[in-house]
Amino acid sequence: MNVTGQRLRLLREERKWSQEAVAEKLGISRTAYNKYENGAIRPVRKLKELADLFGVSADYILGSADDETGDVPAMHRQMKKYMELSDNGRKIVDLTLDAVYAHEERRGNLPKYE
Repeated sequence: MNVTGQRLRLLREERKWSQEAVAEKLGISRTAYNKYENGAIRPVRKLKELADLFGVSADYILGSADDETGDVPAMHRQMKKYMELSDNGRKIVDLTLDAVYAHEERRGNLPKYE
């Protein structure tokens, strides 16, 4: 099952809806909807309807956003913030990250990179 299928299944189960109920709301067969959830086909033609039905963004359903509102994934937001910092600000972040990373390595929580 792909991310899209996993998210569709989760959204459906959170609402305690059957596949048949969702398919009926979309005007498709249960078999067609089942193929969305199991990853056999992508819901290209029904994507907007699915997003509206579940009250989430299409980006969330497709897996290109981390939260249901369709916000840019958290890592991308953090990278954007980092890139907007001054040189001195980036040095501070780098030093802090290196220190935290070294601490986690010593505890055996991370692989060592050189």
